[in-house]
Amino acid sequence: MNGLARNLRFIGTLAYGLTMNAAVLSLQVLHEFQSPGPIHPGSGVVRTSDGSLYGTTPEGNALEGGTGYGTVYRITPDGQLSVLTVFDGANGYYPAAGLVEGMDGRLYGTARSGGPNAGWARIFAITPDGIFTNIFVFHGTNGYAPEYAMTLGKDGSFYGTTVYGGAGYNETNGISNGGAVFKVSTAGEFTLLNSFTGTNGFQPMGRLVQANNGRFYGTTAFGGQFGFGTVFSISTEGEFRTILSFDGTNGKTPVTGLIEAESGGLYGMTEGDAEGQGRGMIFKISTNGILTTIAEFNGANGRYPSGSLAQGDNELLYGVTKLGGAHDGGTIFSVTTNGAITTLVSFEDGIGRWPTEISRRSDGNFYGTTAVLGGPFGAGTVFRLAQTPEIFPTSVSNGVVRLSWSAFTGGVYQVEYRAGLDGTSWSSLSGRITATGNSASFEDSFGPATSRYYRVTLLAW
Repeated sequence: MNGLARNLRFIGTLAYGLTMNAAVLSLQVLHEFQSPGPIHPGSGVVRTSDGSLYGTTPEGNALEGGTGYGTVYRITPDGQLSVLTVFDGANGYYPAAGLVEGMDGRLYGTARSGGPNAGWARIFAITPDGIFTNIFVFHGTNGYAPEYAMTLGKDGSFYGTTVYGGAGYNETNGISNGGAVFKVSTAGEFTLLNSFTGTNGFQPMGRLVQANNGRFYGTTAFGGQFGFGTVFSISTEGEFRTILSFDGTNGKTPVTGLIEAESGGLYGMTEGDAEGQGRGMIFKISTNGILTTIAEFNGANGRYPSGSLAQGDNELLYGVTKLGGAHDGGTIFSVTTNGAITTLVSFEDGIGRWPTEISRRSDGNFYGTTAVLGGPFGAGTVFRLAQTPEIFPTSVSNGVVRLSWSAFTGGVYQVEYRAGLDGTSWSSLSGRITATGNSASFEDSFGPATSRYYRVTLLAW
């Protein structure tokens, strides 16, 4: 090798590394929120085809000296944040739910309250460059307080839930009802599909999932036969079924949405567990209501799950907990379909606390947010759980070494080197290298150097 030394493994600047099924993932903080501006995100992000990230915050961009009523924001592929919409009451308050991309390229979301004509909440659309359109305004009897992202159905309509309201709502008599399931088109054509009253569930939590059989599945935190919550299914036309009532021994208070795993079956999480410790559990349920407890949280591996699980490779599922872990700031975890939990990240001051959810995006990586702390500003973060580059065996010929490494499309890398293993400083050898596939490469003419150690850094942007 003409005296050339090789460093065949990269950990580098991504401090939170882990090995799982021969894949290495690491946490990167992509953005730190600060005031004035969007702050304290309550949901995850959407990644569009150009690599931009879009999300909402229920606070931020102070109006008249206050804390502000929320924003829609964009982070471009070069890391620049811009505010697309500021909520001022007339166009809604407190957009806590995440966005979903429609077939027309617009992003669709909800504001928890506010809107014209004494509306209780609203559904809106926004273009990637910030053109905002009101789609629909809730008025109590058709639901209010939509707190979770809608789901794009196979028919092009959006399906979602509200935590309160529904048929029978009566503000005068103080009857709030337990929420609703609705369908809405891109033009704002609204259909109330179901109202929750207690016996059929109370306060739906998490986003709906449309299973391969065409029906939507979701959970309610309370109500049902025993008052501890339910799993339900509903057709696109509103035919409703309660498929399970939690009774306490099999868990209680499901506060997250469901996913349908690639291997089959629906998976979800509860805030309460069979041990009565209130740390939460992961369950699998069939479409006809057969429930299996997969795993339980014990505090050390997290507590109080949030968001929905996300499908990974090798039948792994990924998720977050709001609290627990090594620093009680929440965790990112993976879980096998037979219940083996691995804690991947324990959040702490500096990288954020209270993760809200993660989702897997088209580049194969997982993206999410933390609601508080992180960096010097304490207002939350956007993070990425990304594939760490692994250097493949190198080739050397005529004083030229060719480095190649695992990558993902759109990932930005930099090759660095140093002459020996002593010391901590590395020198940049390449500019920004943007991968166009699942590998990338770089050639170095090392000249008279007797040894050179390489590493490849994945940059945030």
